[in-house]
Amino acid sequence: MDMLMMLTYVALAVIAFKIFHVPVTKWTVTTTGVGGGFLMAWIYISMAFFHPYTPHARSYFMTTPISVENRGKVVKVFVKEDIPLKKGDPLFQIDPVPFQAQLDQQQAALTLAKIRLDEFSKLVKTGAARRTEKERYEADVATSTAKVAEAKFNLDHTTVYAPADGHITQSRVRVGVTAGTMRLSSLMTFVITDETYYIAAFKPNALQNIKVGAEAEVIFTSIPGKTFKAEVVKLWGEIAEGELSPTTATRMMSFSKTILPGRIPVEIKILDDMSDYYIPAGTSTGVTVYSEHLKFLGELRRIFLHLFSWQNIISFDEA
Repeated sequence: MDMLMMLTYVALAVIAFKIFHVPVTKWTVTTTGVGGGFLMAWIYISMAFFHPYTPHARSYFMTTPISVENRGKVVKVFVKEDIPLKKGDPLFQIDPVPFQAQLDQQQAALTLAKIRLDEFSKLVKTGAARRTEKERYEADVATSTAKVAEAKFNLDHTTVYAPADGHITQSRVRVGVTAGTMRLSSLMTFVITDETYYIAAFKPNALQNIKVGAEAEVIFTSIPGKTFKAEVVKLWGEIAEGELSPTTATRMMSFSKTILPGRIPVEIKILDDMSDYYIPAGTSTGVTVYSEHLKFLGELRRIFLHLFSWQNIISFDEA
């Protein structure tokens, strides 16, 4: 951006000397050079402060690991990778036979416990049995009922379902594979496609001019010559880099792997329709946020952003 500003000023200076015939003296040349330097510095600093731009922005998406509650051999796989799924669609199934047998066994035990309880209830009424024996069978019925519920839960979870709308991006599930050997292991990576999050990393010194609801614009390297309207939806008040937690198991989301340290995440929302463009999730972007101060500099920033977008049409791969 600074090079574009300098070239623009030089072009204006040449026009002034060549077309408008400004006298070329040591005073006019010095004034043009020094004044231009101060002017460029003021514009550059003011624009960076009141209408900040960052090339360090990226789209993020939510994923969830898919695992099973019980150990078993996979007998059916219902889905393939990258196929759109709805919440509740079946993903895969482990062998339900042993779990069905366990459920049948517990249901038989419950039926027997209920029969014995009914018999002893009648005996207690006639005085042929003690109340404590009836209470023991009541406890057996309650225990068997809980075991039936547990067995039914295990049987129901032999089939794993999609937790939300999305798709499978990485699957390690194949028919014949034993699943559930490690409860924390992920058999599939499920991408939730409800929303894509765009996070821009700004320097802290420009943060005071970034407000929720402020106008923003986004450019993509893969779409030269296009800028997209957006707005600021969230300024992150806490980030994982400053978190003090007694355990690492519940750490906050961190952006330190994808943005430079010391920058503040700002979430934006693209307002334009992006359905006609192919934007891979996780792609990098450039973001400008406009404030209410020095609006004429905001228009200048807008022009430069469009020029930056056209620069993306040039691409060379190293040999």
